[in-house]
Amino acid sequence: MKKVVMILALAVCCGVPAAKAVDGFLVLRASTPLIVSGAAGLRLGQPAGHHRPTVQAEAGIGGGKLSFGWDNTGEGRTGHALKIAFLQTWIEPVDLDEDQSFVGLEVEFSVRKLLLNLGGYRRVSSGDDDWVASAGLGFIF
Repeated sequence: MKKVVMILALAVCCGVPAAKAVDGFLVLRASTPLIVSGAAGLRLGQPAGHHRPTVQAEAGIGGGKLSFGWDNTGEGRTGHALKIAFLQTWIEPVDLDEDQSFVGLEVEFSVRKLLLNLGGYRRVSSGDDDWVASAGLGFIF
């Protein structure tokens, strides 16, 4: 599993030209399966307004996510992102067993600071749930 995460991180970082800027952001979100979560991320590369390589970590009641992708959400009137994500469940995830690992794709859309995310994940650990859908609504700061 660590190899998968490392490969994803390297793939994103290899696409980054010399980092001209690094911008941090925070997200507060209600979602399935994480229930309520907070995220912190970094956008690398070009000035604001353009899609930039992004690294994001999120932790909530039902689990956590580590994602890598291209993002410009929350930077203008509208924005969107495409991310590859690793999802780990714990404590009380919505409609899932705890202690399962998933890898998948997630898309995000923003209108000003309002953020909507949708994702699909495939289980990569032992457990009962082969595929998982994710959806959430939150705010980006």
